[in-house]
Amino acid sequence: MDGLKKSLFFLTMLTLAIVAFYPVCSEVAVTLLFVVGILARRGSVLPKIGNSSLLPVLMLAFFCVAAISLLLSFDKAEGVTNLHTYIPFAVFPILAMYYDNDLQSNKIRLLKILSGGILAASALCLILAIIRSFYIIDGHLVFNPYISYRNQFVYTYLSVFQYTNTFAMMAVFVVAVMIWTLMFRNVKRRRWLIYSAIALSILIIFLLSSRTNVYALFAVLYYSVLIFYIRYKKLIHSLLLALGVTGLFVVFQTCNYRVMNLSQTVTSYITEEDIVLDNGYVVQHPESIEGVNIRFRMWETGLNLVRQYWVTGCGIGDYKVVLRINYLLDGIDEAYHKCYDQHNQYIETLGTFGIFGFCLFTAILLSALYQAYKRRNYLLFCTLLLLAFNMMLESMFNRYSGSLFFVVSLLLASAVGGETQKVCDNNRNEAITQ
Repeated sequence: MDGLKKSLFFLTMLTLAIVAFYPVCSEVAVTLLFVVGILARRGSVLPKIGNSSLLPVLMLAFFCVAAISLLLSFDKAEGVTNLHTYIPFAVFPILAMYYDNDLQSNKIRLLKILSGGILAASALCLILAIIRSFYIIDGHLVFNPYISYRNQFVYTYLSVFQYTNTFAMMAVFVVAVMIWTLMFRNVKRRRWLIYSAIALSILIIFLLSSRTNVYALFAVLYYSVLIFYIRYKKLIHSLLLALGVTGLFVVFQTCNYRVMNLSQTVTSYITEEDIVLDNGYVVQHPESIEGVNIRFRMWETGLNLVRQYWVTGCGIGDYKVVLRINYLLDGIDEAYHKCYDQHNQYIETLGTFGIFGFCLFTAILLSALYQAYKRRNYLLFCTLLLLAFNMMLESMFNRYSGSLFFVVSLLLASAVGGETQKVCDNNRNEAITQ
């Protein structure tokens, strides 16, 4: 049995380390983790729900709703494929309830492993990006200047992970972990941790195409400045940090290629005039700016479906098919031919599972938010902020990696809450004493 427990812990570390890489690796590791975890459990067969927080219970209930939705779907084969991406909502909450004490005692180590895996994937992507930017032309080694901050260079496209939006979200999460470590834990080599956080932030801002996560990063940075002031009561330092973040934001707005294109296409949409971009491309109003207004049209289609199926939902096996048909009926040809998802997790959850499933999904977020407020958990609040940004513009749970990161990040971030609360309480007691 002790050997099984050691294997369980090894598999846990392995799973967290490879989260940012090819999803199939994570899927195999999660499956083994669950099997070994059940076998290694001593005593009762059922998890101790009474000793666990509400968060894993709600996650498990959400998976049950998805499973019931499969039974109510007409296309069972498609439903099984879609349900597969929700497996982390069952596996990790069960393991978290089984091994609640082990999670609390090993939370920092597990958080380090998860962050280290994401950093390793990021470093690998950057190295591959630089290598592939060199070409041999007529016997001469030539560097392609495409890797510049004024271009849409997406270094995550070169990774085996491929899902750039989820990868960017993970990178922002690591920045939040680093800042939390600097403010709430006594660590050695703080200077190197600061340098790493700054370097990763700059990497996210200038080399990632995910505008959603860059804005999420700035939200985390501004919130961190606020927490820094509350934590240390240093007004001048806090103002300087805020000015530094603001300056970086202004540079990002004026130098990032995708943001420049976005602002110009939105201007074209509002003014009803054609705009010539820096690369010579002419944005014609209004039909050629599909990247801007197509999501609004897709959301409108999804909301129309919600009005029809708000009680029970379309079902996990039928929603994508029904959505695609409605794309065609609404004249959104690009979304129909490219089989786009809803690009909004809130609308997709309500349209797929109905009002009950949506209420459970909302309860997960509200439970985590209440826990973040009650325990003064900086990391959990940053994680919620990050996830909320992404779920507004992406359908996270259509990918196994998205569901996996959602569940793991919330469970780990919520586990560190007691430590954050203890630090805050100690600071408050010291202030009262003084």
